[in-house]
Amino acid sequence: MAPVVLITGVSSGIGLATATYLASRGMEVFGTVMEPVDGLLRHPDGFWVTTMDVSDDVGVREAVGRVLSAAIRIDVLVNNAGISHMAPLEEFDLAEARRVLDVNTLGPLRVIQAVLPLMREQGRGLIINTTSIAGQIAIPFDGVYTASKFALEGLSEALSLELRPFGVGVVMIEPGDINTGMSSRSAQGNVIDARSPYATYLKQAQRVAIENERSGSPPVLIAKKIEQIINSRCPALRYVGGTWIERLMIPIKHLLPSRLFEALVAMRYFDRRSERE
Repeated sequence: MAPVVLITGVSSGIGLATATYLASRGMEVFGTVMEPVDGLLRHPDGFWVTTMDVSDDVGVREAVGRVLSAAIRIDVLVNNAGISHMAPLEEFDLAEARRVLDVNTLGPLRVIQAVLPLMREQGRGLIINTTSIAGQIAIPFDGVYTASKFALEGLSEALSLELRPFGVGVVMIEPGDINTGMSSRSAQGNVIDARSPYATYLKQAQRVAIENERSGSPPVLIAKKIEQIINSRCPALRYVGGTWIERLMIPIKHLLPSRLFEALVAMRYFDRRSERE
């Protein structure tokens, strides 16, 4: 029997690629979008779409209810929806910080709480939380996004322990630089105050983030990794999705002295020549 998969945030990027790919592999896929949808809508790429705002408690439960009315069960939940906003932490708007944390950390928890009772009753299920390499390696000027992913990693570890008696698995997938356009969208409309002491460095970090993303791996790489996880009899707790260099970064972090690793990250994002721009 083909697994029933619920994926949050399928409008673009990793979510859209994963929904399209898993549907093409014969799975029954339901995806969520922010845009208003009347009930369940068949997407041209072969999966079903419904409206869900992961920051809305009632909306999350209603969306899960619509999926269950059509599919009866949910075998796999992929928490993918997320947002980013680059700014210096000293100047970060706290309302925006709350929004990022609400979507990236509490959003997955809301969906998990809506789906888990059914999975426990089934005695089986799989929750895949899309974190990030930023869930283990901090990104300058993306500190709130980094914090949200660090928190999601901790939440996932705790959840995995709590669900061991119930036959429900928890997995984290940590994408590296994936060519989704997320960094470019985050930079749009993010006006940098030229008077800020961080302005030069923020511009540089934004430029590097966008360049890294544009040269990053295609989203289907993560989709194929998720298929591998779903089909695995005993999946690992964590998977890094990206280039071989990105897969090495996390073990390197734990091998090198902390300040040395920090210096290597700083070299990637900061160019002293930018001070003269």
